[in-house]
Amino acid sequence: MQQNEFIRIRAIIRGRVQGVGFRRFVYRQAQSMAIGGWVRNNPEGSVELEAVGEASAIEIFMREIKKGPFLSRVDEVEQIQKEPLAHHPKVLFIIR
Repeated sequence: MQQNEFIRIRAIIRGRVQGVGFRRFVYRQAQSMAIGGWVRNNPEGSVELEAVGEASAIEIFMREIKKGPFLSRVDEVEQIQKEPLAHHPKVLFIIR
């Protein structure tokens, strides 16, 4: 992985991830690592996210997501998309 390599990743997180502050946890992690993107609840009980930023920061971010906040339980993190970006992304993260 090269320094300043930027990527976009989309993932679905399954487990006890709704009603436990999971989206707020994801938001705070993203803010602390200068990662842009979004997080949302899905109707079937999973959480979906898109994250954009430096590849090294995204790697650390995803490790933290697998841990989740105190009341959550992460059973699975399914990466559904990963792609390189040609330029520095906007660093804005929102909860949908």
